[in-house]
Amino acid sequence: MSGSHEKLPRLFWVQIVLVLIVGVLYLFAPTPKGHGDAEAKSPEQKQMIAALDPIGSVALKKEEVVAAARSGDDIVKANCAVCHSIGLANAPKLDAGAKGDWETRLAGDMNALVQSAINGKGGMPPRGGDPSLTDGEIQDAIVSMLTTVGVEVAEAAPADTAAATTEEAAPAATTEVVQSAEEKPAAVEEISVAAVASSELGESTYKAACFACHDTGVANSPIIGDKVAWAPRLELGMTSLYNTAVNGDPAKPTMPAKGGNPSLSDEAVKAAVDHMVSQSR
Repeated sequence: MSGSHEKLPRLFWVQIVLVLIVGVLYLFAPTPKGHGDAEAKSPEQKQMIAALDPIGSVALKKEEVVAAARSGDDIVKANCAVCHSIGLANAPKLDAGAKGDWETRLAGDMNALVQSAINGKGGMPPRGGDPSLTDGEIQDAIVSMLTTVGVEVAEAAPADTAAATTEEAAPAATTEVVQSAEEKPAAVEEISVAAVASSELGESTYKAACFACHDTGVANSPIIGDKVAWAPRLELGMTSLYNTAVNGDPAKPTMPAKGGNPSLSDEAVKAAVDHMVSQSR
């Protein structure tokens, strides 16, 4: 018994030393691979990891979209044909029978016709109502319409050159307008609304140039026969009505001079006014 008691302290210290050695070895031993990495060695795990790996990357790049150039034919179909196909507001039609109307407007000056379309004239809004149209596209559309009705088109100067020419000619044009105003004869003698009567000339002019708006009320035009709509206009007197019909109404671009047909005589326009008034007073 006494011998075993003497060995106990020695065994105890041996055990302590062994524990310390194991601890030191554990601390300095290489770090074992994780559980996930060990399992990743299996074929199934490798396939799963490969399947979950990104297959690529997405890079967002902003690109400017340049609108495709529109041909003259495309512009006519989208914008111009609305009025020109039926002659709305006395717009020259797109058929061979209207060739004379187009030649009158062209009058040998393609650049002037292009500028009229760009700036608007009479019942036609600037750029045909589409501000996105470029000067060149408008010129192409006009060439397309002239070609459709059989008018030979001479080569026109570029639209920007034509614009510069128009600006340079503006002072001279202003002078001519002032001179014309000074030479304009005195206003006609006032005629009673009750005294006017319809005539064959007035009726034919109305059917040719006025009916498109005054038969339907387009752009708030007083419909012929509508006494309520005509009453405030008749109060202005015949002289005022004649002047508006012949010279146009600056406050209402939809009421162009002579209904948009400059070939009409003043007499024919006034006769058309008489016809409408006689049916609407």
